[in-house]
Amino acid sequence: MLLVTGATGKVGRHVVRGLVGQGVPLRALSRRPDRARLPAGVEVAAGSPEDTASVAAALADVDRAFVVLVGDVEAQARGFAAAARSATGLRHVVLLSSSAACHPVPHRIRDEHIAAEGIIRAAVPSTAVLRPGPFHSNSLWWAGQIKETGRARCLVGDNPGAPVDPADVAAVGVAALSPEHGGRVHELTGPEVLTSGKQVAMLGGLLGRPLDFEVATEEEAVATFTAITGDRPTAEGNVRALHSPEVPWNRVLPTVAEVLGRPARPYLSWATEHIGAFR
Repeated sequence: MLLVTGATGKVGRHVVRGLVGQGVPLRALSRRPDRARLPAGVEVAAGSPEDTASVAAALADVDRAFVVLVGDVEAQARGFAAAARSATGLRHVVLLSSSAACHPVPHRIRDEHIAAEGIIRAAVPSTAVLRPGPFHSNSLWWAGQIKETGRARCLVGDNPGAPVDPADVAAVGVAALSPEHGGRVHELTGPEVLTSGKQVAMLGGLLGRPLDFEVATEEEAVATFTAITGDRPTAEGNVRALHSPEVPWNRVLPTVAEVLGRPARPYLSWATEHIGAFR
């Protein structure tokens, strides 16, 4: 039996589909099982990673787990790890982390993911870590703006980066569920370096109309994130890191191709499949 947390998210749903396609007995952990809408045959358990009791119950008869932490990733890592230490059958974990963990600029996102990785590894030594950069699907942040105004306003700057398809991240995650990946760290990017402005231009090409693109100032970005979290110092640090030209996803890495034996999917392929969200 294999457990997937975050099974209804951008990566988790693809992981579930991949495992179902392989005929793997599967259990998914969900805060709202009644809304999970997962494929037939997937056992859905109620709970979340920070709830040690629900994780302990979900780990019964489980030997491998794909772990997604969302929100307070450090607290969720502690909750999962406490359950994992008492699980008798769990032998291998794949943890979805973030390439923020190798960012040279200190900030909260980086620090929390580094801590979460260490907590999970201490509980389950055979842990494979996935560190993707920004997803193609992050473009959906602009969908409402583009539909309503024909303009995309970016809060994270316009530095070059190599965004990755969440389906590719999931496919690497499914492959990494093999115990031979234990102890490995997979940094994941897409196959090309693009700016946010270039992504918007590509969306415009698919829509058949030019789109305007603007970059919010760092102060505007800080104000926006502070309004969401109420924590200005953390917002300042995170925005400073996201706007830094030293972001670790500013180059193409061969990991997806090496693990999957095929090229990573380009942004245009993802955008073509999802262009309806921007119309």
